[in-house]
Amino acid sequence: MIVDFIFDIASPNTYFAHKLIPGIEERTGAKFNYVPCLLGGIHKMTNNQPPFIAYADCKNKNDYQMHEIERFVKHNNLEKYKFNSHFPPVTIQVQRGAIAAQELNVFDSYIECLLCAMWEDDKNISDMVVLQEVLSENNFDVDAIIEIVTSQSCKDKLISNTDSAVQKGAFGVPTFFLDDQIFFGKDHLYQLEQYINSKK
Repeated sequence: MIVDFIFDIASPNTYFAHKLIPGIEERTGAKFNYVPCLLGGIHKMTNNQPPFIAYADCKNKNDYQMHEIERFVKHNNLEKYKFNSHFPPVTIQVQRGAIAAQELNVFDSYIECLLCAMWEDDKNISDMVVLQEVLSENNFDVDAIIEIVTSQSCKDKLISNTDSAVQKGAFGVPTFFLDDQIFFGKDHLYQLEQYINSKK
């Protein structure tokens, strides 16, 4: 079984989901297909807003979200997680880079590298110079990635991925699709796992 994983590195919940996916794959035998999309585009097309905007005037809601994250991090032993001081990032180049990494067959190392840079190492990956430094320091072929990132086909692919995700029902990330089912957020991964197991 192949689960489509709609993601954008801009979201901390993408990081959290990514960390839990290997365990789900091991327990169920399912595989996750990472689909780079642009979260801002998804929000715009669905009239959605990120929590830090939607709940800007609701202190109790924001306080709760921080407590919920703290519990999640502790429960899943994700002690390296650190909220990025450059949040919210602009990730269009990062997400195009993910498409490039898929084409170059280095996606697994790319996604791990960039999620760690964003959500562990407090890097300002919106800055193209910083992004290239991170890639270079981790032995990626920066020139090859940039060549694809700046191509029209890569730009079109990110738009197409984002449009398709919305058409299928996505309104944010992380979103997961399997069969005709949609699962949203790290906190519903258990439902996805239950659904996978129900099909065996």
